[in-house]
Amino acid sequence: MNFKTTLIILAVFVVLAGAYLLFLQPSTDSEKPVEGQQKIREVYGLDKDKIRRIGLSFKDESYQPMTLAKDADGQWQLTAPFAADADPAKIDEMLQNLLEKRVKRTLEATDLAQYGLRPPNIQMKLWTEAESPAKTFFIGNKTINYSVYTQEKSEAHIFLIESSALDDFTKSPSDLRDRNVFKFSPDEVAKFSLQVAGQPEIRCQRMEAGHWEMVQPVAAKADLGEMEAALAVLDTLKVAVFEADGQIEPARYGLDSPRITVAIQLADERTQELQIGGEAATTGRIYAKRSEVPSVYAVNAEIYAQLNKTVFDLRDKRVMDFQRTATNRFEIHQGESNIVCEKNVEGEWKITEPVALKADAGAVDDLLFGVDALKAVEFVADVPQSLQPYGLDSPSIQVSFMVPDAEPAVLLVGKTKDDHVYVKAQNADPVFLVKKELLALVGMGVAGLRDKQILNFNSDDAAKLVLKHGAVTLTCHKQGTNWRLVHPVQEDAKTGAVNSIVYQVNELTVEKFLAPAPTAAVTGLDAPVVQLTVTLKDRTEHTLEIGNSTGDQHRYGRLRRAPDTIFLLKKELADQLKKTVEDLRATSDGG
Repeated sequence: MNFKTTLIILAVFVVLAGAYLLFLQPSTDSEKPVEGQQKIREVYGLDKDKIRRIGLSFKDESYQPMTLAKDADGQWQLTAPFAADADPAKIDEMLQNLLEKRVKRTLEATDLAQYGLRPPNIQMKLWTEAESPAKTFFIGNKTINYSVYTQEKSEAHIFLIESSALDDFTKSPSDLRDRNVFKFSPDEVAKFSLQVAGQPEIRCQRMEAGHWEMVQPVAAKADLGEMEAALAVLDTLKVAVFEADGQIEPARYGLDSPRITVAIQLADERTQELQIGGEAATTGRIYAKRSEVPSVYAVNAEIYAQLNKTVFDLRDKRVMDFQRTATNRFEIHQGESNIVCEKNVEGEWKITEPVALKADAGAVDDLLFGVDALKAVEFVADVPQSLQPYGLDSPSIQVSFMVPDAEPAVLLVGKTKDDHVYVKAQNADPVFLVKKELLALVGMGVAGLRDKQILNFNSDDAAKLVLKHGAVTLTCHKQGTNWRLVHPVQEDAKTGAVNSIVYQVNELTVEKFLAPAPTAAVTGLDAPVVQLTVTLKDRTEHTLEIGNSTGDQHRYGRLRRAPDTIFLLKKELADQLKKTVEDLRATSDGG
């Protein structure tokens, strides 16, 4: 580009800029700066909370004029071009955007058209208490300094405010509508009904105690979690798109035969009902309509899955209700076996029948929690004509839970059916199917309920230790606080190493007690892989015998004093106990 061409382009630019300033930009000769740049609410004495009605109209005919007004309860409503709930937060924001804007400059003007004020781009009317608008504001064109021309209808002068006003007030009715489909608090709901196409209508009501009861199609306790989830879904349901208002064709939206109809009744007997129809044109959305509102919405299609519930889904599936934490005794009757567990004053569980043993607190907690949380996988019969088909006329297992000053809660366990078992609470009619795992929980016997720590003595009282494995036999005696090897050599032992063996066996917990006990041929305990005997100061002997591997991660074990009580130990214990003289003899430095 040569120098002459550059000069020509520059000249054209200067001419165009001058033309814009001269002809397109209104004269600012009469502009007056505003002292302190007051806010519109300060200049015109407007209190946002006192505004009762708003009118919006636009030069752009693609935007509908609209009117908003507060109802008797002080809630904003869209009253034109149609009636609908307005979003109070959005109305508040819009008023805030107007009233908090600062008046930057004022101008005396006669030809309002050149400022885009006749007709205005936006006209906003504000009513307070009177029938006539308290103030009417015209919003015109933008200026080159990020402002917009504005006029209050009753005044001759115009003024400048931030140009964001054009975006703040250019709204469609959908922009200002409340997108909450329902208006309620879940705690206010007294009744709930659900009609899924092809299924019986479900009706539930809230009881005084706060729980829910199903009253149709069966009388039963409702699932509190499911009820709360359903109400939460309705409480948070939002409109994605306002599809139609006024006269609608229900069949067009699949609402002539709704797939789901759900209704809530509040404590004051007001009812709100929602119908869910067909899939919307936009993927992932579904048509819905409030029965009492002449509008169709598109909402998230997940609402269908969230409300597509059966009687089984909404019914409380807990088999029995008892005070688990207050239970201080339980009895398990299985055939000829009768196991009794009791909690003492220190809160410790003891097996008192058929033998006196310390109970495993974890196993007891698992049993109590498992029965308390036991849920049906199928409701078999609400009022069975006979218990015999389910094996509940003569239960295979009966578990009774006792709390002070109350009747026992009794669970009856009957026949199995595939991977499930029939059960019922003794003081209730319904028969349920539950998972078969229950049998392992309540049928574990003494072996499953007893404490898994097999020895419990004062380790400092150990006076002699004999360890045998294969061809090795090691014998240690305690002299004072130190240990000495006496077989197969006589010399000082590593006191720490011997004490470690004593502590290990004393704190040993078994993995599982086995009932019935396997034969000696299976366990290999007639010829133990490892045998460890600890003799105490009072000459009491504790002998642990470890036998064959089970093929997984365990070995069979027993105490010599209880040869019929077989248990499983971790396989690595045998390897850890296979010590040699070199492992136990003291080093030259006395270690």
